[in-house]
Amino acid sequence: MPNTFAHSQQQLAELADSVIAQAVREGASDAQVIFSESNGLLIEMRQGRLRARTRDAQSSMSLTVYRGQHQGTTGSTDFSPARLRETVQAACRIAGYTGEDEFTGLPPEQLLCREPRQLDLWHPWDLDEPGAQALAHRIESGISSAGKGAMSDGVWVRSGQSHWFLMNSRGFAQGQRQTDHVMSAKALAKNQGHSQLDFCNSHSHLASTMMTPEAIGRRAASGALAALDSAPLAGSRRCPVLFDPLCALTLLDHLVQAAGGAALYRRNSFLAGRLGQAIFSGHITVEENPFIPQGLASRAFDSDGIGGAVRRVVDDGHLTGFFLSAYAARRLGMTPTGNGWGPCNLTLRSSLTQPGDDFAAMVKKLHTGLLITGFSGGGARLITGDYSRSLRGFWVEGGEIRHAVDGVTVAGNLADIFRDIAAVGTDNFTQGAFTSGSVLINSLQVAGR
Repeated sequence: MPNTFAHSQQQLAELADSVIAQAVREGASDAQVIFSESNGLLIEMRQGRLRARTRDAQSSMSLTVYRGQHQGTTGSTDFSPARLRETVQAACRIAGYTGEDEFTGLPPEQLLCREPRQLDLWHPWDLDEPGAQALAHRIESGISSAGKGAMSDGVWVRSGQSHWFLMNSRGFAQGQRQTDHVMSAKALAKNQGHSQLDFCNSHSHLASTMMTPEAIGRRAASGALAALDSAPLAGSRRCPVLFDPLCALTLLDHLVQAAGGAALYRRNSFLAGRLGQAIFSGHITVEENPFIPQGLASRAFDSDGIGGAVRRVVDDGHLTGFFLSAYAARRLGMTPTGNGWGPCNLTLRSSLTQPGDDFAAMVKKLHTGLLITGFSGGGARLITGDYSRSLRGFWVEGGEIRHAVDGVTVAGNLADIFRDIAAVGTDNFTQGAFTSGSVLINSLQVAGR
């Protein structure tokens, strides 16, 4: 797709500068504004028939003004001078009515990112509608090739691009742009009155690094077909549990939620007060790197204008860092971590992992127990760490997958699950901000129907 933004980065910078200046004239002691634009092409197909063909273009402006420790926030999708002036005036009026918050305000100037890194996130895809439809057909052919009984329940091809410019009244003024390309499949498998769904997607800033369309379709269909061969898992037991790479990412998500600023300052996290303590097995590290070239969650700065850092959030099992915006850091009396837009490229690793620990080897390590390949409900209660999830997956005996299971529940506590990680595989999978191989837990409570 060509670069079809309505405004250049320079024009967004000029708009931002005018808005900041207007806010100061209206009585704001400080202000921050972000202008953003995005556009994209989306094709949806099901069983050879085109279901949707969408070209979208969006623009937005979000403004926050401060009058001392009073805050007002407004936004607009209209960048005309008259509308922007009205938006600035509205934000300043709101700040006159909101309550005082001693923790609100812009971050100190010394924390602002002055020289953003170049992260190689801009790779436009020369994709038109016929080309996207051809890719969708190839995804569906991959579904069909997986075996009898598999069919498409929808495939998607999307190419998008976005750019934004962030400015505040303390001298921060930086922009960034990126492309995002996605191909995905939902496969339906049927057999003797039973049916199962499975999904697969590939996401990248650079189209040539995605999985092939046929592989995406085959993977989704193979998962759905395998899930048809199910048998009940009766009773309740404690046994080893292996999270496949996609499901293992949910453990990182729970960590981020529990170690996030809002949960911590509200004392709504079982990790509150645990900084510096051992919360994982001693062989586990969790590294954050905002600066990986082409990383799905790479960013030079966050929503406060603060740059992140390469760091170990978990080091040899010990919790060494939180995920803090400028506001959350003030509430906690700590330093911001550059996570105002969330985590950046988190990777779960184990010092025990060997080069040959692929998925098959991890199933061998599981030996006899439950392999989890998808979740269908439940979650974690952050304040206590209590964990209960319904799932689908496979029962494994002697290191071999025996049959699929459905309607099974695993339960425990996140504190125990983190400490009970026995192994992490080399079969790394990345989705959004998270990367992990399959994760073996020594023991969890498993209940069948």
